[in-house]
Amino acid sequence: MTTRLIHRTAASPNRDIAECLEGLLLSELLDPGRRLLVVSPWMSDFPAMDNRGGKFSIVEPTWTATWVPFSAVLRGLLLRGVEVNVACGPGRAEKELLERVRQGAALDGTVNRLVSVHLSRERRQFSHEKALVADGWAVYGSMNLTFSGVSINGELITVTTDGAPVAAVTTELLGLFA
Repeated sequence: MTTRLIHRTAASPNRDIAECLEGLLLSELLDPGRRLLVVSPWMSDFPAMDNRGGKFSIVEPTWTATWVPFSAVLRGLLLRGVEVNVACGPGRAEKELLERVRQGAALDGTVNRLVSVHLSRERRQFSHEKALVADGWAVYGSMNLTFSGVSINGELITVTTDGAPVAAVTTELLGLFA
């Protein structure tokens, strides 16, 4: 895949986006890059990987045969040496997600690789970017990183492994963390 456009209408939800994210996150766990940018004004600890059959427990032995939450995937990446940069809104769900990741990272000594900033939801300063960007791929578009965004809402996203767009999106979003 170089670039793929995924359009899901709210009238006919499907698993295309969730399965695409699952594959990309799995690839990152198996062959971690140096950095992951996670940007969404609304974000929650959505079910990121379907491990109900136990197929991903070989990747992370602590994962049981159930849905793996996004926080556990982020922690797995931190444990593999990835710098995880999260920019999200200041809401309750976002704070809970970050706290889960931060608490685990404090316990296992990876908290220094976690960078987080809160995006303003003030009308004149509202930051509405949405992207998940690794060293070799990017997902960006209308989707918030929530259960509804990943699994239900009508969304239009671009998924790319093309180096030029990945670098451009990375460059644009790094300013959020400066």
